[in-house]
Amino acid sequence: MPNRFNLSIFALPAQQLLSGATAAAGVALVALATGLWLGAAAAAVVAVGATCASIVDTPAPPGHKRIAFLIVIVFDSLVTLGIGLSEQNLAAQAGIVALTSFVAAMLTIYGKTMLALCMSMILSMVFAFGVDIGGGAAAVHHALLFFAGAVAYAVFGMGMSHALEARHKQIALTGTLDAFAAYVRAKAALYDSRISVETSHAILIERQVTLMERVEAARNLLFRHMRTVRERQMAAALIATLDTFEIILSSQTDYWLLRRQFAGQRDSGALLERIRIGVLHTALLIEDIADEIRDGRPSPSLHTLRNEFAAIAEKLQQVAPLEGDGSNGDTEHGAALLELRATLERIGHAVEAVDRLQQVIRQPAAAETVLAAIRIEEFLPPRPYRLQLVRRHLRLTSPIFRYALRLTAAMLCAFAIAAALTHYFSHGSWILLTVAVIMRASYSATRQRQKDRLVGNLIGCVLAAVALHLLSDPVLLALYFASIALAHAYAPVRYLITSTAACVMALLMMHFLSPASGSLLGERLLDTVIGAGIAALFSFVLPYWERQSLPQLTAALLRANRKYARQALKRSPPEQSYRLARKDLFDAGADFAGALRRLAAEPGATTADMTRLQAFLSANYRMMAQLAALHVLLRMRGHDLDPAMAENLLARHRPALLGLLGAETTAEATESPREATPARTEPDTGQWQMAAALMQRLQQAEAVARQISDLAAGLQIAPLRRGT
Repeated sequence: MPNRFNLSIFALPAQQLLSGATAAAGVALVALATGLWLGAAAAAVVAVGATCASIVDTPAPPGHKRIAFLIVIVFDSLVTLGIGLSEQNLAAQAGIVALTSFVAAMLTIYGKTMLALCMSMILSMVFAFGVDIGGGAAAVHHALLFFAGAVAYAVFGMGMSHALEARHKQIALTGTLDAFAAYVRAKAALYDSRISVETSHAILIERQVTLMERVEAARNLLFRHMRTVRERQMAAALIATLDTFEIILSSQTDYWLLRRQFAGQRDSGALLERIRIGVLHTALLIEDIADEIRDGRPSPSLHTLRNEFAAIAEKLQQVAPLEGDGSNGDTEHGAALLELRATLERIGHAVEAVDRLQQVIRQPAAAETVLAAIRIEEFLPPRPYRLQLVRRHLRLTSPIFRYALRLTAAMLCAFAIAAALTHYFSHGSWILLTVAVIMRASYSATRQRQKDRLVGNLIGCVLAAVALHLLSDPVLLALYFASIALAHAYAPVRYLITSTAACVMALLMMHFLSPASGSLLGERLLDTVIGAGIAALFSFVLPYWERQSLPQLTAALLRANRKYARQALKRSPPEQSYRLARKDLFDAGADFAGALRRLAAEPGATTADMTRLQAFLSANYRMMAQLAALHVLLRMRGHDLDPAMAENLLARHRPALLGLLGAETTAEATESPREATPARTEPDTGQWQMAAALMQRLQQAEAVARQISDLAAGLQIAPLRRGT
């Protein structure tokens, strides 16, 4: 399967395409088999159950998916039965609406993956309201058919999950590598003097956030059930990818200094351009490695890339010999030369890391070496569906609890309006569906979904009207299955397309459930407008603005930076501790960046506030890069420096750096610097150069830490001091 179906706005990761196609195939198989056995009427109800179950059939570990299917089968079937038995009891139906809405919203405490489960619950309720079941025995029969459809799809889904597990892992890994290549491309732009450093750096942070999201999803798949040699190689490849990313991150440098000194000079300016092209070629090679994992075509050798950077280093030596005048750090030009040499050295390390990545995907022994270095189970997310987590959120200060109350109130309002309009509209329950799909825990997500829902439903109604007028039932059935595939596939990445496809799917399903009900397009549009209005109104009820979470997110980011700094400021930190600290920092940075994106759409968010927050985030990313560079320097060149001298330099800077990041005075932070006792009485040139490089890196890290401290104070957000 190609990596991307590329057609303008329809660009879609392969994993979503495969997931959508699998869901549509499962619903089609269940519905068609039932139709041949029990007839079209029963098949329509069974298809509803299968459709609701298919919503939670997303790439996930089999154990997680089994629990999701179980919840859907039991809860959705009970909701369907309850609504069928209480057709003449509005109070009982209102209770079902309230319970379903509250439980579905509370499930989002387990993360974004629970949104699918939430929507399955709501959709089962809406479809049950949208059909005249008849009550009594008819309601039981209807619920049993729904239950059968959900169970049948769950069996199909689990079977396909096991059959396609290796394929999903492969797609997750190649998707991560594609995101990594996009990050490296953004890195190349920092050497382009035609683009401002600020603009390039903002894009770089966005690409890093996207990369970390892909890494998180891939980690959850790749680090489980490593049964085959190939699966172990893919898990090791993800670890090697993160190691390569760290080294490329460490090549962060003072781009303003390099541009001031070199952009206007013909020879040196050409060097920056050649570095930019070389970094772009590195991105191309990473994409080639992803293609090798996809289809087995060998990626090119790194020989050409090594020669390219060797030629750049040789050119730099011609422009400014190492022992030439002004090549020390006493002048700005000298500092720029040292920075450029260090950058080329770290890029060289990155090329070697890419080589190790290439070896891992080709040689099982290389993969086993990578896996043996860490305890991989500690990098997995905690077990989902923990009940104690729900108990911790049952308080008004919890944003999820406030969202659950807000959604429940909005859904009850929608139910009341739908009941009042029952004499005028046959499917007012779609108002509930509109409210449910639009409302989110954050204001910005609700506002964006409101727009997408309105536009998507308008397009969907037009498409459905044309289809119902021109096409026969067999073709409409095929269109129904296609709309399931599209709605399922695009849900995580482009809700406008999902909204359009879901509208077509709902209208076609109601056509098959109630063939005599006539055209529902006008109702659908009016219901959408009413539901969007209710969602907009209730988004201000018990709101939890993104700015309220900033103190906690800021403290978490500072805490993660301190934890990472404690490991990076050691000559030889324990591998497991260092990697876990690095993971926590990457996650904290992505969480803060995501909050800033949502904050920008909230009322009251000023340009000045956003500028300060972006500056704080940018400084933390620079801190991350400086610490990564320090770790890479000690790992790659530590043998060139006397251990006592290195420890002396680290001990001198550790207290100030950790203190600026908000650490308490601790034994570790205040360790008295020891006098250097070099092994050689007269350190050679390499020793002094290494000591100078280490000192420069420590001073730069301390300068960035001071910026972080000042920015945090300017935001009036005090660091959380716990001595961590």
